[in-house]
Amino acid sequence: MGAKSFAWGVMVLGLALGLYGWQAWNPVAFVGLALFIVGVVLLATRRRGPGEEPDKPRQ
Repeated sequence: MGAKSFAWGVMVLGLALGLYGWQAWNPVAFVGLALFIVGVVLLATRRRGPGEEPDKPRQ
C-alpha cells in the first residue's frame, strides 16, 4: 500500500466516521473530520515517485 492509497483510505474512513457521528450526534464526527484532514495533508505532501512529474501550475 502506497502513500496515495493510504491517504485515500484515511479520507474515506474519516468521511464515514464524520457522517456516522453527524447522524448519531456523536463526538466521533470530530475524529472523522481530523482523519479526513490528515488524509488531505498526506496527499498534498507526499513525495513523488521517480517517474511522476510534479503538478504543473495552471495558467
